[in-house]
Amino acid sequence: MTRILNIPGWQDSGPNHWQTQWERLDANITRVVQDDWETPELGPWLTRLRAKLTGEPTVLCGHGLGSILAVHAAAGSPSVVGALLVAPSDVEGKGRAKAFKSFAPIPRGKLPFPAIVIASRNDEYCSMPRAKELSEAWGARLVDVGKEGHLNAEPGLGTWPEGRALLRSLCARAPFTLDSRLALDTSVAGESALSLLLLMNEARYPWFLLVPKRAAASELFDLSGDDQRALALESTLLCEAMATVFRADKMNVGALGNIVRQLHVHHVVRTLGDPAWPGPVWSHSPRVPRDGAAKKAIIDRLFTHAGISARFERKA
Repeated sequence: MTRILNIPGWQDSGPNHWQTQWERLDANITRVVQDDWETPELGPWLTRLRAKLTGEPTVLCGHGLGSILAVHAAAGSPSVVGALLVAPSDVEGKGRAKAFKSFAPIPRGKLPFPAIVIASRNDEYCSMPRAKELSEAWGARLVDVGKEGHLNAEPGLGTWPEGRALLRSLCARAPFTLDSRLALDTSVAGESALSLLLLMNEARYPWFLLVPKRAAASELFDLSGDDQRALALESTLLCEAMATVFRADKMNVGALGNIVRQLHVHHVVRTLGDPAWPGPVWSHSPRVPRDGAAKKAIIDRLFTHAGISARFERKA
């Protein structure tokens, strides 16, 4: 799943700032932490940001001076696939704090990735005409949110759902990648035109997941109508196949996503007397891993079902 780097501006983002709230909502959003928030210097700040660019597809989410830092980082950062630039600070404007001086001049070249600038009509750090000028220079879409000040904690934006929707629109344009936490916990068993079919590394239950290969999808409604119908068909097929092959007394199906935001649908075979029966398997007890032979055996069994072998290309 596309990584998101929060880049706060001068004096950091406090506990009520939307950037902080987003990090609480989504573990895939992490912060670039600077050594000195009070007297920013472009060189050290840029070094700290680039150290966080590990090669994974990444969307930058800047606020204020952090938005200008994101633009400075654009050159030579091929892993950056998008940028949300909120209330960029006009570090070239008259009367600007001396602390901003090293960030000038503002780069004016077209950004090599999709970008959205979100600007307010009464932002003391950047006028709307200047925000429009910068957006045009960067080749970015400009979103005018009216009079919301500097778009920090003061307007009471809370978790700012409108901003998150714009962030998702950028992530949706990035290549699909499987969330690293799902990759650690599972093995790829198969693949369809829509989904990855994953086997959970848990020996006590036949447990498979479907992950639609759609970047930024975290909810069912993030999928197109055709994809929603295809996922419903695949989920129904997988349930029927697992219930038949593994002689389920009950199938448990769920898409939670409170920790791993990437849309994934669990399918778990339950039997009378299994370790968690009749409660949920989630957080019941420490996981018991499967060895390689056991993984192959359970995938072999699932693919004896004609519908599964017809729908999914086997990968393991």
